[in-house]
Amino acid sequence: MSERRTEVTPALESLLAGYWDAVDPLVRRINDDLHRREKFPMQISFEQVACHGWLVRLVGARRVLEVGTYLGLSGAAFALAMGDGGHVDTVEINPEHADIAEGWFREGGISDQVTVHRGPALDVVPTLTGPYDMVFLDGTKTDNPRLIEMAIPRTRKGGLILCDNVFRGGELGDDTDDAVATRELLAWVRTTPELDPVVLPVADGILACRRL
Repeated sequence: MSERRTEVTPALESLLAGYWDAVDPLVRRINDDLHRREKFPMQISFEQVACHGWLVRLVGARRVLEVGTYLGLSGAAFALAMGDGGHVDTVEINPEHADIAEGWFREGGISDQVTVHRGPALDVVPTLTGPYDMVFLDGTKTDNPRLIEMAIPRTRKGGLILCDNVFRGGELGDDTDDAVATRELLAWVRTTPELDPVVLPVADGILACRRL
């Protein structure tokens, strides 16, 4: 027992790597492509892929709504975690990113499990109907306070709403628009009767809300 938070050092991460390193080959290929294209890719880690997959199995998710497709890694990971019969609706504002992601979904044989919706999330999400078992918000952070309000009626009771990057790289207290919006989000969910929130110290921080 300890009240002290343990730092995840490179040595500790190496010892625990087996818990998140065994990703599907498709996820690994997309990750390699991301790093070839981008010096600093905006993508979740394998650690987070493992966490999401565990949460999918925990709630028995069959439908996932994702905001922020990027090049398709997290959308593919959700689809693979659900397996046959599962479906991901993912929203991407950048047409080039959407094209690349759809190419990966075709190559991985999961294009029938993932639908890419193009456009700003605040415009697209209202056109989508639930109920979803899980919602993952990983797009424009200033949109998250409004998006989570949209997500609540689209998420089944007992389902999960996840918001990424709530640690803001340790800069949550800054005055940037993203940090201010994230603080607003974190405060709002604590007083919302439809949600049971917790912050998970995974990667850059995940706000996980159980839909009541």
